[in-house]
Parts: sequence; C-alpha cells; structure tokens
Amino acid sequence: MHYVKIIRISGSFFAREFEKKEKVRKNTKYREVDEKTVAKQFKDGDTTVEIYFEDSDREAIILDAFSDRELIKKYLGDKFL
Repeated sequence: MHYVKIIRISGSFFAREFEKKEKVRKNTKYREVDEKTVAKQFKDGDTTVEIYFEDSDREAIILDAFSDRELIKKYLGDKFL
C-alpha cells in the first residue's frame, strides 16, 4: 500500500493516491485517510509513505518501516516507531 503525507503551510494530512480510469484532466486523485490507519499498516511493514511538500520546491521523501528512525520520527511522529 502506498500513502502520501501532504505537508502544507496550514498543516498536513495523510492521503491515499489512486488513478482514475476515465479521461479527466487530473488522473491522479487523493482520498484523505486517518493517521491511525496509516500508522498501523506502517508498523506492520506493509506500506510506504511519501512525504510531499506542497508549498515548497523540496524533493519528496519516501519512507518505509526500514528507513532511518530519525527521519520517521521527524516527518511522521512517534506513533510510527
């Protein structure tokens, strides 16, 4: 499973990314997901989380259960350790 954490100036949220099959302008859509759900699957090692900085030019960071613990704590929080 692949989740995205979108960080904005006004706050952040977790989302699940999926592709739309119809011919639409934006094929990629996001559906907001509860942090507890993401944390549970992350701890089980079943998922990756992409940290996306919406208001910045920074590169996205991809984290999984085997990533550096300091990066996980910094971007996702203590619930994910």
